[in-house]
This record gives sequence, structure tokens and C-alpha cells, in this order.
Amino acid sequence: MTQLTGFIEEGFSTVRAAVVEVMDRLSVDFRPEVTQALARYARRQIRFIEILLRRLILLLASEVELAPPAKAPSTPKVRGPQNARTRAGAFNLLPKIGQAGTPLERLRALHTAPARRNTASAPLLHRLGTLLLHLENPMPLARRMARILDRLKTEGEPRPVILPLAGQHRAAPQLALLTTSLMLHGNDVLRDWFDTS
Repeated sequence: MTQLTGFIEEGFSTVRAAVVEVMDRLSVDFRPEVTQALARYARRQIRFIEILLRRLILLLASEVELAPPAKAPSTPKVRGPQNARTRAGAFNLLPKIGQAGTPLERLRALHTAPARRNTASAPLLHRLGTLLLHLENPMPLARRMARILDRLKTEGEPRPVILPLAGQHRAAPQLALLTTSLMLHGNDVLRDWFDTS
């Protein structure tokens, strides 16, 4: 276990704690809608957490050993026709709007509905749940990132640069420290990339 591996594991646990904190704040009273201020806060935190996750996956991708790409089969796989019964039951997070009435009544309902003060919490919770799934098993994303970086490197693309993030004063101290450290470690990992400057 290298020093970078320990840092990556600690980074994943810090990001996981941040995701859980935002989920707790969103679903504290289990309402289907949250205020606009809370929704803005959640979106801002989700964007911030996604950036941290991408940078952690970049560090993890630097430690992945890539196997040679598998050769594609000479004959493409033939897919049979799919019917509705072969799919697993889908769970609709949000109900469809305007299922009853004539099209004219549905159109009137859209224009006469009062302005909403609240925002649905289900899409935000779904994005956070997806982030938790990626945090539990980041290796597929790391292998994919390693392949992308390898392809860009062989094509002679310019070296990516990890820039500092703005708005760190709003983040928790652990997240702000992680952000700065990820910037430094990420640029060190990409240092061996050929640079024409």
C-alpha cells in the first residue's frame, strides 16, 4: 500500500461522508419537495462532490494496470426482438404529468398552475444515490478513466491540468483540504505526460 493509495482511500471516505450529509439534509423530514434554497445547496454540493470524485478516480486510474484491449469479435452479436416482458419492472421516480383529461384540459392546467415555491427532492436523492454506488465500487470508473487517459496520451493530446476550485470557503474543512491535496497529487500524477510548452 503506497502513500497515494492511503490518501485515495481516505479521500473516498471523506467524499462518502459528504454525500451522506447532503442526503441527510435533503431527507430530514421525508417530504417529496424541498425548498428552493435547500435544492440550490444540494445541487451545489452535488457538483462539488462530483468534481472531487472525478479527481479521486483520476488518482485511482494512475495506479491501474491496463491489460491490452480485447479484440472485437469478427461477427457482431445478433440481438433478438425485445418485448415488454423481458425488461425488469421499471420504477418511476416521478409520476407523469397530465394523464387524465383531454389535451386542451391538460394545456389549461399547465398555464393556470400556481408558481411552485418548492423543488422535488427525488432527482437530487437519486443523483446522490448514484454517487454512493460509484463510491462503493470505483474500479470500473478508474479502468475507464485509465483507458481514456491512455488513448489521449497516445494521440498526443495536451496534458490535462487540474485547476483549483473556487468557493472552498463554503466547504467543510476536510473537503477543502481534500480539494487542495487532490489538485497537487493530480498534477503530480500527470507530470510525466508529454508537454510541448
